[in-house]
Amino acid sequence: MSKYILHNFDLLREEDFSLKINNRSFLYADGFFESIKVINSICFNLECHFDRIEKTAKFFKMDIDLSYSELKNILDILIIKNEIIGGNLRVVFFRESEGKYFPVENKISFVAEIEKLDNGFLFNENGLKLGVFKEIRKDKSKFSNYKTTNAVIYVLASIYAKENIWDDCLLLNSENNIIESSNSNLFLVKENIIFTPPLEDGCVDGTMRNYLQSQFNVVEKSITKKDLLVASEVFLTNSIKGVKWIERFEEKRYQSYKVARLVFNKLNF
Repeated sequence: MSKYILHNFDLLREEDFSLKINNRSFLYADGFFESIKVINSICFNLECHFDRIEKTAKFFKMDIDLSYSELKNILDILIIKNEIIGGNLRVVFFRESEGKYFPVENKISFVAEIEKLDNGFLFNENGLKLGVFKEIRKDKSKFSNYKTTNAVIYVLASIYAKENIWDDCLLLNSENNIIESSNSNLFLVKENIIFTPPLEDGCVDGTMRNYLQSQFNVVEKSITKKDLLVASEVFLTNSIKGVKWIERFEEKRYQSYKVARLVFNKLNF
């Protein structure tokens, strides 16, 4: 069966679509993306994703002529056309313009694709093992909060984790604070208080991070390696995998994942 994708509001067969060679996301990473979980054929937490789309477009000075209801309707059609119950939707937005570094105009276009996945979030039976990626550090700037199509640091961090036989690895900012993993926001628990790095430290402004903060009392603070070593529990969150608890950070082993389980249960109400 052919897979269908979206190019703006046009539903196309995957094999009938191709990017132009002058696509600005390809040439200059002049774009951003959203990964959206689909559960029971419905986009989970779509309001939060749309809020981030609008904020990102504004930050990158892109003109977006798209309402929440329009996006929801067209994504619903894509889900139905591909007969998806549980899946992962990825929407890439880019500036549709001629020009080199300076764009002639700032209108936005998007491409959306979907793949079939588990219908709902799954709690990991075995805890993850983490290390630290030290070769490149993220800046403490607003730019670091957005999910742009320039994801090289995350690619290299993922490769580094694989080389060291870790499940994932943590990233540092320019002041050597630990801010996130290669694909998730970071949370730790100490004395029954949940902590997470502030956006000012350079982590991605994750939709699952925002959802968790709306459901639990979370304290934002800069995180150091020492904080991880004295924490009673560490877990990661992202929009597709939900919550993943950590068993080991370097030589530190965590004996608990009860808070991660509480967060997971909230996602699967």
